[in-house]
Amino acid sequence: MKNPYKYLRVFLTGCLLLSVLYGPAWAETKLRANLWLQKVDPYLYGPCGWCSEVFILNENDNRKNFKRYNSNNQTGSYLIDLTGPEGTTVTLYGSQDFNLSQGYLILVKQDDRPIAVGDLENLPPRQWVEVKQSDTGPGLYRVWYHPGEYFKDRIASVRWGQWWSELPPISEKE
Repeated sequence: MKNPYKYLRVFLTGCLLLSVLYGPAWAETKLRANLWLQKVDPYLYGPCGWCSEVFILNENDNRKNFKRYNSNNQTGSYLIDLTGPEGTTVTLYGSQDFNLSQGYLILVKQDDRPIAVGDLENLPPRQWVEVKQSDTGPGLYRVWYHPGEYFKDRIASVRWGQWWSELPPISEKE
């Protein structure tokens, strides 16, 4: 009679070999950052306003414009969610081509938990503010908000990482 465990032994040996070779790489997998934007208009799709598509940008996917995002030209305001490791930094601009003239918002994650940005109009302008959402829910982040007219309705470009040298500029001339 042949050994019925031969194939099981080969399979387990293969699994052990894979875990030894690739285990450290799997364990060191970096938490990837993603920016989720959704434009919500309660008058366009009924009282919920949640029927628009979500525009997802992966880490380092800098976009000079949102022409490919179907909901960009509709009325309504953006909801902003950011995931990723501590230190993830992203800037949202009110104009295309990373132009500062229509305002901008810088988000810097302070922990690994996802964040959901609240009402932009309640943020103090042109200063760093630390926002702690809750002890059990979304995470901690720092934000710099340079207001622009209808900014939360007109986000038009996104850049990842830190692009300023000291304090963020108030205008393009600084």
